[in-house]
Amino acid sequence: MKIMEFKHKDIYVKVHTPLIVTREVSDNKEELIYASVIDIDSRVQAVFAQFHHAKKSDDVSFWVRHAPRIGETNFDKTSKVVKPVGKYKHLSQREDETFVTGVIVNEQVLERKPEGYIIFAWDGDIEEKLFWAIDRNYETPMLYEWTPYLLNRLITNKNLVPLNVHDYTGDYSKLVVFELLVGEEVLDEYISSGLKNGEIVLTEDNRLKEVI
Repeated sequence: MKIMEFKHKDIYVKVHTPLIVTREVSDNKEELIYASVIDIDSRVQAVFAQFHHAKKSDDVSFWVRHAPRIGETNFDKTSKVVKPVGKYKHLSQREDETFVTGVIVNEQVLERKPEGYIIFAWDGDIEEKLFWAIDRNYETPMLYEWTPYLLNRLITNKNLVPLNVHDYTGDYSKLVVFELLVGEEVLDEYISSGLKNGEIVLTEDNRLKEVI
């Protein structure tokens, strides 16, 4: 478990976090995509509130560091700085009389945006999640059998890039997260090229009738 400290001007709040997902933009800067938090209700709600008031991401930072147990002295004291970017949604749920769990999610995770779409595969099956993401959010005709080919093309050309998963409890060992950076024009080109080159095959299939 880690502590995520929120610092913005004279505001300071800290909550515990078992998991964060970030986008790395430089060697010393990561942008917040997703965070799972757990703490007393007032702290969780205080962190949520900052997303409504903080307007400039350059003024806002999250410091992630080890959460020492009572009496623990010999522990890693380094910290990671994470910046929010774009718009976020949040949701909380009471676990008991003391603790509340919550999630902070970039809107790119919830719906397709012009700048891209973020795909979570909690079970590690990115092929399946990529197929459903394209089938539901893009106009490109798609068969499930084409997914390995398309996945390879997207990753090779850096159109589908992995994001950083920071699992601080070991409960999310299978989770992988990718960001899809292109739209229908590129996806259609890949599918058309694959059909012409014989890398994928167009077969009679009821699923095909549903997407063309």
